[in-house]
Amino acid sequence: MGLSVRQVQRLMTDGALTRIGTDRIEAISVEQWLAQRPTHRVRAWAEPTAWAAVALLEGQKVDWVDQPRRSRLRTALVDATPAEVVARTRDRARVRRYFAHPQAHSWLSGLVVSSGALTATAGLSAASEHERVDGYVSADEVLRLVIRFRMEHDPGGHIVLRETTMPIDLVRSLARGRQQVLAGLDLAGSTDDRERAAGRQLIASAQSRLGDRAR
Repeated sequence: MGLSVRQVQRLMTDGALTRIGTDRIEAISVEQWLAQRPTHRVRAWAEPTAWAAVALLEGQKVDWVDQPRRSRLRTALVDATPAEVVARTRDRARVRRYFAHPQAHSWLSGLVVSSGALTATAGLSAASEHERVDGYVSADEVLRLVIRFRMEHDPGGHIVLRETTMPIDLVRSLARGRQQVLAGLDLAGSTDDRERAAGRQLIASAQSRLGDRAR
């Protein structure tokens, strides 16, 4: 991983890595952390900038970033590889995995904003779309959902909540975008090779269209 002991401790404190006992880390949580960082030495953009990148790739309006920054961001997106886009935009949300009773899945599915990633990969995953929940939710709603559905933190769980502080209506609009950028980013951060490849292809297509619009 190339991290110092202090950095690893901070990741465990933040919940990005899961501790087992006093001296071990859950292997699945390490795989998931690395999947969000497919290329080394690429710093993540701040959350508002990451969402601006998603909006630009979708061809949607970006009014929370000024024109000079939008121009630089557009150039960076066109010049980057799909893997670099994944790494740069990883802080758009804080990803947490949970376990809950299967009966809670259908209720949860209606309370989160799905990027469409599960539908886009029908047949690629061992778990069916109905067995998984993967969506965005306002950061201030997460604790309420965890308590309501008695969810337990589980790095291997089939419930993925992507916590964001951006307005959820904005997230919903981007999730419904024609380019499926958000679905692509979610998939490209998967530990599954086929899902990751499918996600990068969606991102590459969106980058190509952004480049065409910039000409």
